[in-house]
Amino acid sequence: MAVFYLILHAAVLLFVVVGFPVALITNHRAFRLIHAGVLAFITLLMILQIPCPLTVLEEASTGESYEGSFLATWLNRIIYMEWFTPRAVFIADMVFAALVFSSFGWRPLKRKSPVEDKVTSEQ
Repeated sequence: MAVFYLILHAAVLLFVVVGFPVALITNHRAFRLIHAGVLAFITLLMILQIPCPLTVLEEASTGESYEGSFLATWLNRIIYMEWFTPRAVFIADMVFAALVFSSFGWRPLKRKSPVEDKVTSEQ
């Protein structure tokens, strides 16, 4: 089960990092808002020094740090960036969050489609 949580953790990390250029290129409203929401949640956890729920699940399912499979070991090293200090990771997150949130100013969201506007106005 720990490997499942680790893969899920890697998928969330990939979504946050790769999702930014995808969001800018496609400018899909829902995708950008979900991406920003996930990043805001992660940033808030870091600011409040609350452990990531996925990290807690991983640790609870193993009872200790990974020493097992190749996949688990390397995903763990990539996700937790063992070669960086916690302060460097926090600074990188804050810079990335500032970039993502500022993008709403220099690449505004698409307006709602006429179909969405019609549905909203009829309610």
